[in-house]
Amino acid sequence: MAKRYGTTGEIVGKRVFLDRSTPKRPEAVKRLGKVRHCVFHPVQRRFVGFIVKRPDLLWMFHRKDVFVAYNGYDVVDGRILVLQDAGATDKGACKALGVDYDDCVLWAGLPVIGEDGTVYGTVGDVSFDPKTGEVRFLAVTQGATANALLGVREIPGSMIRGFRRGIGTALSVNGQADAENPELGAILVSDEVAELAVEGGLAAKAGEATAVVADRARETVEAVKPAVSTATKAAGKAVNAGAFATGRQIKRASGMFSAFKEEYDKARKDDDERGGGLAR
Repeated sequence: MAKRYGTTGEIVGKRVFLDRSTPKRPEAVKRLGKVRHCVFHPVQRRFVGFIVKRPDLLWMFHRKDVFVAYNGYDVVDGRILVLQDAGATDKGACKALGVDYDDCVLWAGLPVIGEDGTVYGTVGDVSFDPKTGEVRFLAVTQGATANALLGVREIPGSMIRGFRRGIGTALSVNGQADAENPELGAILVSDEVAELAVEGGLAAKAGEATAVVADRARETVEAVKPAVSTATKAAGKAVNAGAFATGRQIKRASGMFSAFKEEYDKARKDDDERGGGLAR
């Protein structure tokens, strides 16, 4: 098999070229652009391809992005070379993959949430099988500083439930976000994730300090659990009922925490009105 990449970190930012070779010009290529986003299946735990941003024509005229299938390219001298195949790009690629582009999802920056409401961080690098696109691991990031202090948790594909809507951070659909009634989305993982070891980080080397950090982290998680739970119930526990929309979908991590705070405040107000108060 031709060489292909196996992580989103290896792909994003790479230069992309089109194969324009002919018998007389076997080395001919055409510059296409750079990889902007990695795209995932709306239901399955599967990487389906990536979006290439093309340079503006004459620095003035915007050109449409190009979708490239996960198996529609080779790696040549560290550059991505898109194959001369109808199923390699855009509509042809979607047809070959059996997906609707507008239903596909960008995982990068989405919050990672356990079934019990625990918030582990956001999606960082994703590892997948280059032959099938099946997700192998997902690295959870909490930002460079937190990663250096607390380390990074890698979640195996078997523990990833997939994209869910109704919880998480605000999404936009086809580039349009509803500020008044935002649609939420997140990557749901099993509760077994809590037992996974965190790799690296200064806190892991600090003995008793680790326990203090962990306790504080748990307190923070407990504080947002009711909000996550309430948001899920309010959405009718919508599970893979047609994932939200693609390539331009993400409001990144900065929006995540405000979304959770809004849901938490709403849940607390509703509960206070019923006279119950939130459980702690």
